[in-house]
Amino acid sequence: MDDENNMMKKIKIQSPKIPKYLEEIEDVVNEILEEEKIENAIIENTIIEGISEVRVRFNSCIFRNVTFEDCDFRKIDMIDVIFENCNLSNINFGDGGIYRVEFINCKLTGSRFEDSILKSTVFKGSIGLYSNFSFSKFKGVSFIDSEFQNSVFQEVQNETLIVESTDLSKSIFSGISLEDVDFSTCKIEEIEVRLKDVYGGKFTVVQALELTKLMGITII
Repeated sequence: MDDENNMMKKIKIQSPKIPKYLEEIEDVVNEILEEEKIENAIIENTIIEGISEVRVRFNSCIFRNVTFEDCDFRKIDMIDVIFENCNLSNINFGDGGIYRVEFINCKLTGSRFEDSILKSTVFKGSIGLYSNFSFSKFKGVSFIDSEFQNSVFQEVQNETLIVESTDLSKSIFSGISLEDVDFSTCKIEEIEVRLKDVYGGKFTVVQALELTKLMGITII
């Protein structure tokens, strides 16, 4: 019973805590540059561009139908944030703290999360080809119905990773423990992973046969 309770506790992912009433911000770029933060706000149908050399904080807010261009969000702090139908391609979130954040139907191609802490973070219905999560810490991260082919999950400290119906083909999982991670509904063709890292993972028969290539054997 204790093991079962620990597992239930381990895989729990908390949703963002969004206030009932949110302020509408029109000149969001100026707000970020002057205050270095966005709090208790909703930002919709706009373009945010040219943000760099600013350590930004997003707290308790929603971004909907927003395109981010030429932004560098390294060392960003995000708590209780929802991105919905946003374009965050090629954005650098490196060395950031990301807590209770959801990326819903977003474009994240080439996005960077190196050396970040992601806790209770959900990627759902999103496209994140060539994304990089190297040297990050996962404390409840979920990829659902998404496309993250050719992405890098190298040397990630993984406490809880959940993947469902996600294309992870040709991605790199070297140096991340995949114990208890269920890949059975995902595409993992040609992934790069060390044999010891897949110990305890859950795979279909076809996936398991694919992984036998790691052992250098041929099944006839």
